[in-house]
Amino acid sequence: MSIESRLAEMTLLVQSFASGSVSAREFEEKYSDFYYYEALDGHESSSAQEPQDLSKLAPAVELRRRVQEEIVNRLALDANFTEQQMKLAGRLTESEASLHMPKICHELGLIG
Repeated sequence: MSIESRLAEMTLLVQSFASGSVSAREFEEKYSDFYYYEALDGHESSSAQEPQDLSKLAPAVELRRRVQEEIVNRLALDANFTEQQMKLAGRLTESEASLHMPKICHELGLIG
């Protein structure tokens, strides 16, 4: 599957989570670490994604970077911690992630 197809697939997943039709747990399972896995940050010199290819995909890559850094890396679905403990640790609850995802999508023009 091409990177463009994978980006489109992940865009639909992001939109589904932003609209509330997909739970945080389902989003996390399906999205996983897509940004890092596809080396969209350019971390692999042997990546199939050449710098010029990534620059053409810059808006799509920026969405994935923000989703990864602001949602996926911070989302904690462990019920053993209180909301206060989560905040102190810099983590997001499912409800906080559900509120933040539409903001990211709106700022990047993915939803109106």
